[in-house]
This record gives sequence, structure tokens and C-alpha cells, in this order.
Amino acid sequence: MDSFLGKLRNNWQSKLIIASSILTPWVAVEGAVAMVGVVYSQENAPQWQEITQRLQSTKIDYCILDTRNWQSQRDLNTLQALFIPNVNNISPNQAQSLEYWLKTGGKIIASGPVGQSSPDEVKNSLKKILGAQWGYPMTSPSNLIPTATNLVDQRLLAGTLIGGVIIPENNQIVTEASWSSNGNPPAVLRSNNTTFFAWRWGIDELTKPEFDTAWLTKALQDHRIKLTGNSNPNPQPCQSALFPAPKTPAPSPAQSQAKPTTIARNVSNREVEQMMAELSALTYRVENTLIKGEAKEARYDQPMTETIAQMNQIASKNVGKAPASNFRYGNDSAHQAVIQAQELLKNFPQLARTNFPDARRQWLNARRDLWENYPTDRNFAEPEVRAMWVDRGTIVKAKSKADLVHLFDRMAEAGINTVFFETINAGYPIYPSTVAPQQNPMTRGWDPLKASIELAHERNMELHAWAWIFAVANQGHNRLLGLPDNHLGPVLSRHPSWALKDKKGDIFSRTPGFQKAFIDPANPEVRRYLQRVLREIAQNYDVDGIQFDYIRYPFQDSFTKQQYGYTNSARWLFKQKYGVDPQTLTSSSPLWSQWARFRMEQVDSFVAETSQQLKEIKPDLTISAAVFPTERNERLWTLQQNWESWIANNSVDLMVLMTYALDTGSFESRVQSVNDYSLTSNSLILPGIRLLKVPYAEALDQMQLLRNLPSSGFALFASEHFDQDLERILIQTQGRNGTKTPPIPHRQPFESASLRYRALQQEWNFLLLNDKINISPSALQDWAKNADTLRSHLDILAKNPNPQNLQQAKSSLVYLRSRFPTYLQQHNTNNVRQGRSWSNRLIAIENLLNYGEVRKIN
Repeated sequence: MDSFLGKLRNNWQSKLIIASSILTPWVAVEGAVAMVGVVYSQENAPQWQEITQRLQSTKIDYCILDTRNWQSQRDLNTLQALFIPNVNNISPNQAQSLEYWLKTGGKIIASGPVGQSSPDEVKNSLKKILGAQWGYPMTSPSNLIPTATNLVDQRLLAGTLIGGVIIPENNQIVTEASWSSNGNPPAVLRSNNTTFFAWRWGIDELTKPEFDTAWLTKALQDHRIKLTGNSNPNPQPCQSALFPAPKTPAPSPAQSQAKPTTIARNVSNREVEQMMAELSALTYRVENTLIKGEAKEARYDQPMTETIAQMNQIASKNVGKAPASNFRYGNDSAHQAVIQAQELLKNFPQLARTNFPDARRQWLNARRDLWENYPTDRNFAEPEVRAMWVDRGTIVKAKSKADLVHLFDRMAEAGINTVFFETINAGYPIYPSTVAPQQNPMTRGWDPLKASIELAHERNMELHAWAWIFAVANQGHNRLLGLPDNHLGPVLSRHPSWALKDKKGDIFSRTPGFQKAFIDPANPEVRRYLQRVLREIAQNYDVDGIQFDYIRYPFQDSFTKQQYGYTNSARWLFKQKYGVDPQTLTSSSPLWSQWARFRMEQVDSFVAETSQQLKEIKPDLTISAAVFPTERNERLWTLQQNWESWIANNSVDLMVLMTYALDTGSFESRVQSVNDYSLTSNSLILPGIRLLKVPYAEALDQMQLLRNLPSSGFALFASEHFDQDLERILIQTQGRNGTKTPPIPHRQPFESASLRYRALQQEWNFLLLNDKINISPSALQDWAKNADTLRSHLDILAKNPNPQNLQQAKSSLVYLRSRFPTYLQQHNTNNVRQGRSWSNRLIAIENLLNYGEVRKIN
């Protein structure tokens, strides 16, 4: 391992995302502290005596985890379960440690508004971890009605109290109890690994001690946590369990074999399957990265029929000889990590059943070895959109063009080919505008947009103007400028009647974080103003594209009753169409769905009209939109962002999904829409990868995940968090090689499709020559013939794009894809991920052809 990879390892361990081999998993050793931790914090300190009294009644042997000392996953490794009573503030490191610890078998019981004073990214993480989020507190007592249970006396679980509403995030959450108030919202939610109480546990003014104790007992039993039957009058800090002192002399080896010091715990098949799936996925991505690097060698860039001829020649020379089994990848340390992980996966089910603590320890070690040895020693990137958002914070720190040179040099060296440059933020353009009321005060005296376009084009990069559309005021930005939080910003200060209001007449949204104010998508004056500003950018600046951000209504929540759109313009238009003032509608009204559709149509029509106007000014301008990847029905109800229709009518060229996640597993679940929409789309799909608080090895892993999906690239958020370690990895794995600039898919779709297919075929050739594809000779011959036909047709199309050549290439691709399952029938028995990855990459190539047909041929 070279010094850079060593540094990667040290940095990764320092962030404590993966537990190192010296960490003790939650194995009970003689003299160890309890396996249930209870979180103590500044928020629950005033009620700690009452909480302690209830814990004593629950008869559990517990330890105390002080939030001031809870820094990483290491602090959880001795625990089997963690109880978080009424802790409003969870740090990013603590949330991240919870997420990883949960995946390794930990159980979480939470109560009250967990994490509600935390940053937005923490709230999002907790929402995923708990499977639910705290909605809002109730203002009056309500009856808590439990579902039937045999574990605890049913009467003890019922009560009347002032609680809150918790909102489930998916249909896998079980409602254990509901409130009797309107709508019967959930009061207790449970998943396989979590339980969430919708009240502040352990406060005498709110609940009876026996009620709280009964629910905690039930939650522990539900999660198979054994109760000791004894109270713990002197609980110890949980951290002391990391290196417990034995009460008796250490046993001899013989005694150890006869009587293990570990205490077994029940482990469900689901937990074992989840752990195996995570390790298997990571192992595949690491090995696939090795394959991509090896296959880049020029000797594999040949038709498959020539590869088969080589295979036959080698076989004839080795007739009568034992088959060689000395295959090795060039990166030996990564290869060894893959082999060890694959061996563990074979034995893991049996090991987990007989000795789960040891299985978990080996699982953690295997993951650590894969992360530490992630291949970064060679360039393996293909033609793809590699974008980075350059945020307002980065821009305003620069005071001249010279101050931005270093950033653009770094991005270019790292292979970034597209820059989303924040041009309009909170109603302020960063350039001197003749349309907008005011330039951002922090960029007065120079034109960052003009300077950045020049810097990007000098480095063969594209620059797209990233513009906030309907959000025109931001409390966070107000504070930077020394203005009151409720300042309406430059646009609404001049045009207060344009403000988008909720049903009570409030302008600023009440969503967590810095609150924003929006302007009305239904107001014709608003639409004309925004279109004038965007046309000004397209006409006066040599931008390659324009990105729509905040292209939606504010978040709306049926629980908080904050619904937006009740402006004079919208009310008049809706009444003209439906004969009813939307102000009179409620969520139970027959026309409520039409009211949601009406607002959705305002955004849809704005996108279509504005895209057409901008394309008339500059036909090759690339239009993109930064959108939420959440489930469609939920998205239409809560923010009226119907981006699927923008794809269908070709209004948007690049759909950039804000799929930000702290880990690859969460990221994978959020990019599902890549699979759902890529094939049927004439737009290119770009998932977004966050850089804030994401270790650079994890960011690389997310990129590698996307390269196995039908994606056309990715976008990194944002330049403010583009550190030197990530830069070095990107230079090595996707930096520019040679003097020729690789094609960008949205600019040169056919050339990109041809080169991406050649890279895929090189991998097939590499694997075939190393006997790594299990396929019958007849199937291989047919595969090679059709694969080479497609190769030829894509090359012809790239050199001479016309309708006839496009149709020829598409026909060849469709036929190869139809035969692919037959070719890989044997291979997929033990290599299903690999077969799925190849199919996804063929879909991505087909999507490039569809995109090129609309943008370049028609």
C-alpha cells in the first residue's frame, strides 16, 4: 500500500465510520457493563431523576451514555440496545454512528422529539434510522390506544396524556399504538430494529411511571432484549465497557474452549441476510473496480470474436495440462480483501448461528479491509457527466477572477467536466443584472459569472448557471447580510404582492432549518419576471446550460396544516376553473386533489414555457433541474414537483436528483429512480452525491455504485467540501489522461455511447481471457457475434450521426439486450450482481441513443 492509500486508511479510521479491529463488539464479558445503554443529555438532565426511577422499575441492568462523551460508533460497540429518551440534539457524528451500528444488529428505542434541534442532514438521517420522524406536539391530552399484545398487561399500556405525532416514513413500520384524536395518528411505531414513543418518556407531569415502564419493557421484549429481573442502583458509564476488567482471573486456553466468555444472543435471519447483503454489495463494487482498472489495458480493446480465437489458441496449447489457477489482479491488497470477504460470506450463516459475536467481528474486519484497500491506483472512468455545484459561499469568498483560478484548476485535474455555478441565490444574482432589483452585495464590483465562464471554457469544462427559481428569500442569507430574519429579500421587498402565502397568510415556511419565502408560480407577473432574468443570462453570457433549483412549492405538511398557494392570482384562477375558492377547501374536500393538481400544473407549465423560450435563444443550451427523488405521490402532495412530466415532454435535458446520503446503502435506496426512469426517458439522469461529512472513500464508493446503474454520471455537492484527499482520489481514478478531452454525454451522446460500450466489451474480453465468465461455447459464439455487430454499428453512428445509422445501432442494441439473459443463464447463478450491472450499463447506452435522437437527430 502506497503512502496515499495509507493516509486514506488513517483518515477513514479517524472518522470512525468503520469499527477497527481493536474494537470490541457488544459481547458480554464477565465484569462488563450492561448491554442496554441509556442516553443522558443536556435536554433530559432536568428529568433525569424521574427517568432513573422508571429505569429502576424496569429491572434492566443498564449503563449511561453521556452525549458529551459519545463521539463515534466505538462508543456503541458494547451495547445491544440504546434507549434515547427526549434528546433533542444529536450531532452528525452521533447520527452516523447510529446508522452504522444499527446495521450491525443494534436496537434503538427513542422517545419524544429526537434530534429536532439538530441540523437538517441529521434529521434526515434519523428519519431513515428510526423509520419515522417527530411531527409536532399535541396541545391537549389524548387517549393512547394500544394494539393487542400478550407481552405486557394491556391495561398498563393504555393512558391519557399530552404527546406528539410521529410520522412513519415507509410501510414497513408497525403501529403499536394510536392516539384517539382526529385521524388516529401513531403514538408508538416499531420496526425490526427500532421503537419510537410519541411522548416525552419519564416525566411525572405527563405520564404515570408504570405506564412508561410498561412500554419500555414491551419494547425491550419486542427486540429480544433479556431483562435481568434486578434493578441497577449504580449504573456505570457505557464507555467503560470497551475494555472491561475481569472480576476473575483470565481462564486458560483449555477453559476458554470449554466455556466461552461470550454470551450468545438470538439473531434473526433478517439481520444475517442484511449483513450479508451489505458485505456482498461492497465486495462486488471493490472487485468490479479492480476489473474496470485491469480491462482498460489496450490489449482488451478488440472484437469479442478475436478474444474467442485467443481463448481457443490458449486451450489448444494446454491440452492435457491441469488448468492454471494463479489468476491475480494487479492490486494485490484489494484482491486479498475481496478473497477474504468472499470466504466469509460462504461461511457467515453458519457462523452467525453458532457464534454471532465472532461472526460480527469478522464481518466488521472484512468491511474495514475492503474500505482500506479500495482500488484507487488507476484511472477507470468512462465518458460520463461529472458535475460539481460551485456554491454561493465559495463564490463570495473570492473577490476576483484570480481567486477562482485554483478551484477551477483543481476541478479540471479531478476530471470534473460540468460546473453548476450558483448564479441566483435567495433572489440575488451574483452578476450585475438589469432585470433583478439588486446584485448580491457580497459580489458587487465584479462579475463572478463572466469570470467563471472564461475559466471553465479555458479548461474545456462546461458552465451552467444554477438559479433558485421560486425561492427568493432565505433567513440564513439575511443573517449573512446583517438583515432581520423576516426580511423579504430584494424581489419581495419590491413586489410584496408576489409572495406565496399559506392558508393563514404566513410567508416564510416553517420547515426545519433556515426558513425561506417563495413567490407565486400562478402569478403571471412572477412568471414573466423569472423568465426575463433567465433570458438575460442566456442572452448576455456564454453559458452552456441553466439549472432550475427550488422549482417547486414550499414543503407542505398535512400534520402541521401549512399549505401554500393561497394568493389572489391562484385563488382567482382556481375559482374560474372549478367554481370554488381553494381557501375553503380542506384535505377531506372532494376538490382537494384538484387543488394539488392545479398547483402542480403551475410549475409544469412554467418549466415547459421557460425551457422553450431559452432554447429559442440558444438551441444547444442544456436545461437541467435539481429535484427531490422522493416517492412520486408524496412529492406531488407535499411540494408539487412533477418532474416525470418534464422528462416526458423533453423540457429538461438533465434531471439531477438530490439523492444525498451519508452511506452507500442509503444512497442506493435513494437512486432507485435511476432504474425506474432511465430506459423510458429521453433525458439523462444524474444522481447527486453529497460531500459534507461523507468520507472520501464513501463518496468514491457511491460513484462506483452509479457506474453499475443506468446512470449518465453524477453531480457532487458541493465545492465548499471538495477537499484535497477527495481531489487526489478523483485525479487518480477519473482525472484527464492525455491531451484529448473525453466526450460529455449530454453534448456528444453517440460518441459517449460508443466509448462506453467499448469499455464494457473490454471488461468482457478481460474476464473471458481469464476464465471468469461461465458460459457454454454455443452461447459465447452467438454473444460475440451480436456484441461485435453492436460495436460496429455504434462506431458508425458516432462518426456519422443520421437517422439510418441511429436505427441500425438501436436495433442491434435491442437485439443484444433481448438475448442477454440467455447468454448469462449459467454465469448469473453465482454472479447475479455482475449480470445485473452489465444489463444496467446497456440500458444507459440505450438511453444515450434515445437522448441523442431527440436532441441531435430530430
